[in-house]
Amino acid sequence: MYLIKDSRMAPKKMISDCAECVLSKDCIPSGISTDNLHRFVGIVSTNISYKAGDVLFEQNAKAQHLFVVKTGSFKTQTTTPHGIEHVNNFFLPGELIGLESASSGISCNTAIALEDGVACKINYQQLTKLRQEFPSLSDFAVKIYSAALALANEIQNNATIQCASSRLATFLVLYNRRLNAHGMQSLGLHLPMCREDIASHLGLAVETISRSFSKLITTGCIKKDGRRVQILNLEKLHDEANLPPRK
Repeated sequence: MYLIKDSRMAPKKMISDCAECVLSKDCIPSGISTDNLHRFVGIVSTNISYKAGDVLFEQNAKAQHLFVVKTGSFKTQTTTPHGIEHVNNFFLPGELIGLESASSGISCNTAIALEDGVACKINYQQLTKLRQEFPSLSDFAVKIYSAALALANEIQNNATIQCASSRLATFLVLYNRRLNAHGMQSLGLHLPMCREDIASHLGLAVETISRSFSKLITTGCIKKDGRRVQILNLEKLHDEANLPPRK
């Protein structure tokens, strides 16, 4: 975990991290001018390192922070009273973790690092107070919540698809779209999650996920090598997912 040994350097370090971050235009601090970034000191902890398997927060714990993924990837999962785990979502660079728990103040799920990565932590209550001073932050918050709701809607719609291979194809299309939102990749995907996580997320058996991957390979949509997936024909993958291609 990133630690600042000299507290006098904290304001300068935090401002520099936010101002120079490649994700800054899509992150919360972009809601105010660079001259006012110092107001985030004490609210934002930047560049916190996580190892694969590290827990950001646990289900039913007090929810105090939002997390912005900078590098790597994370997942959230819910555990039922009977001990059954369900993977809710995966989070990629530029995306926020913990939005669904902000209103209740209690974590709806557990967040875990899928691989080594870096995230920034934002105190939600203090951010709420800062929004009263900077109305532009509220406008940006609406944009963030809207994007999160749109993604949740796409995930929910995918869960209603009856054909397993179409459900997997939709997952790959949406995953690729999210990566490309920040210009990270194009048609080449590294899937940091295991097949069990994908199966849990899509509500399918692990064996069904394996067969669905095989079908998408056979039809010429993708090529797969371990956890690396290359999209060979994006239009055909859209057809398999029954989704209209985006222009």
